[in-house]
Amino acid sequence: MEIYSSEKFNPEELALLGRAIGTVVQGTIIVGRDGRAISRYGKRAMVVGIVSTGTAVMDVRLIPLVILRDFAHKKGLPLAYVYYNQGVKVEVSGMDIDEVKAILDSKNFIEAHPNDIGAAIYYPNALDDFLHDIFKYHNFNIEGKVLVDCMNTPAALLFPRFNEHFGFEVEILNDMITSYVPPKPKEVFLQRLKKGDYLFGLRFKPEGIIEFYGKEKKIFTSTWKFLDYLKSISE
Repeated sequence: MEIYSSEKFNPEELALLGRAIGTVVQGTIIVGRDGRAISRYGKRAMVVGIVSTGTAVMDVRLIPLVILRDFAHKKGLPLAYVYYNQGVKVEVSGMDIDEVKAILDSKNFIEAHPNDIGAAIYYPNALDDFLHDIFKYHNFNIEGKVLVDCMNTPAALLFPRFNEHFGFEVEILNDMITSYVPPKPKEVFLQRLKKGDYLFGLRFKPEGIIEFYGKEKKIFTSTWKFLDYLKSISE
């Protein structure tokens, strides 16, 4: 769920949000981001706030939000994700949103003793580990060409590994992970999909949604459920 949105970059606000999140979590939280520099700096500010409360951070860095949700679920940990989509946004899961907002409004944060500051542990292989689990479980084959709109999100990191494993060719739109230029609009994707010889089309939206365009339109917020569906239509 989106908990924060700002047209302007405000590290002080993100640090305060981090303090509220850390106060509520009081354990370990997974954090990630998209490819924009502003998201990297925003995540740093948020992490400073989180660890100041004694909460530990597992920082997986650059990762698609839809992947991070599944990764955090498997780990049994809450998550916070910083990304850019017409402004700086923060998505959280696995915690009481209303409680975080109440703490943020009251500024009644936990202040950890210097000896009890939370650790920030880097886990840069989260995406590779998750893909290893997926490929170990899913081994079906799809023959043909697929149109993929990455919408300038880290979803571009999934290719060509996805198409190499599952056998399909891929044509990618909007794969500029670090770009602040708005991605080409949906109409460009739909026109190309209509005119080309594609099995289906995919759009990876910044808020962690996979849109599937085939004989019917489907929406997925989980990579596992998306791949379960692909397996069902490949049989």
